Amino acid sequence: MAEKPSSSPLRRSARVNLRMAVKISGTNADNKAFTEETQVLTVSKYGAKIKSAQPLKLGTQLKVQPKGRRDSALFRVVWMGRASSPREGEIGIEYIKVSNLLGVAFPE
Repeated sequence: MAEKPSSSPLRRSARVNLRMAVKISGTNADNKAFTEETQVLTVSKYGAKIKSAQPLKLGTQLKVQPKGRRDSALFRVVWMGRASSPREGEIGIEYIKVSNLLGVAFPE
């Protein structure tokens, strides 16, 4: 019997589970500016998964600033947990310009 193809895409980088307080800001799905204090859940070389109570759209740009720091970086929303599922409110974000803002160094 043939194997089923994997339903999940290959990841570009490993994920690291990490809780980090951050402030996110941007424009929500209702075109209203917002700022929200929230948590990073996981980090990869190219982005992170965060929690947000804001209604967002794919492609939305977010500014992310770790709590207690002045530096920040721009990210783009690339994935959203489905409403009424255990992942509701989880948001996948990708660096617009890759940096080490979230403090985890990944090998090249």
